[in-house]
Amino acid sequence: MQIAEELKSACSKINESKNTSCLYKFKENVDKCINDKKIDNRELIIQCIHKLSGLIPSKLLSQLVAKAIELKDKDLCFVVLENVLLLEEAHAVDFIKFILSGIEFKQDELMMRLPLDIEHKLDILFEKKFDYRMMSGELKRLSSSEFILCLQYLQNNVKKAFQDNFQSNQSTYEIEKMETNQKVASPNILQITDLFSCFVDAHFTHITLSDKSQEIIADVLQLIENQLDIFFDLISIDSLIKEIKQNKDFQIKNTNHNSDYFIEVLKLE
Repeated sequence: MQIAEELKSACSKINESKNTSCLYKFKENVDKCINDKKIDNRELIIQCIHKLSGLIPSKLLSQLVAKAIELKDKDLCFVVLENVLLLEEAHAVDFIKFILSGIEFKQDELMMRLPLDIEHKLDILFEKKFDYRMMSGELKRLSSSEFILCLQYLQNNVKKAFQDNFQSNQSTYEIEKMETNQKVASPNILQITDLFSCFVDAHFTHITLSDKSQEIIADVLQLIENQLDIFFDLISIDSLIKEIKQNKDFQIKNTNHNSDYFIEVLKLE
């Protein structure tokens, strides 16, 4: 009962003061709730983590994360995942392994789609900011099947990111706007490409021995290459339009006449 009151008090003080010492006091009280076979005050801890959303880093909840995964407590794991301010790279890989546990890996299916609830959880995870050098080291702990499942997730998200961008009314080459158009709780295209490189660095040896990994990577690289072709075409057209606007020989001399025009770009294969 005393620990429960101390949890509530520490939680309230964090919200009021945002003081670092209060964060560590909350951590101490959470750690006291962790036993061999259960987590005391579990519901209260969940309530506090919701209230502290965006305020507490996962490194202060290391024992809680480890015990929640050990107990296969999905609800508690995903409450932590959704609400922590910073997710440690080691915790990220622990969560990846936990999220993908039980997923049947199909070696002969190139475009395998993960269940939507699994994709959503990975979206939340990969939206977090990481030190990709440290992340690459931690990703080596993934098994070959977990690695390929993550590659397929990233492959599908690369395609979806480009499709979503083309469906919007924004210019293809406006990368910053492309980021802001992404839905909430989903990694943007720049994060996806960084993660893709990170996974490849971590499992380079596996890639050389796996035809499936090579097929996925080749597919993504081809997609990116196609997008870059369009990107450079648009940059060239934009530069040409600016040059025309600045050239007096092309300016309309009749100021009483207004003209509307458009340029249609056709890519011929």
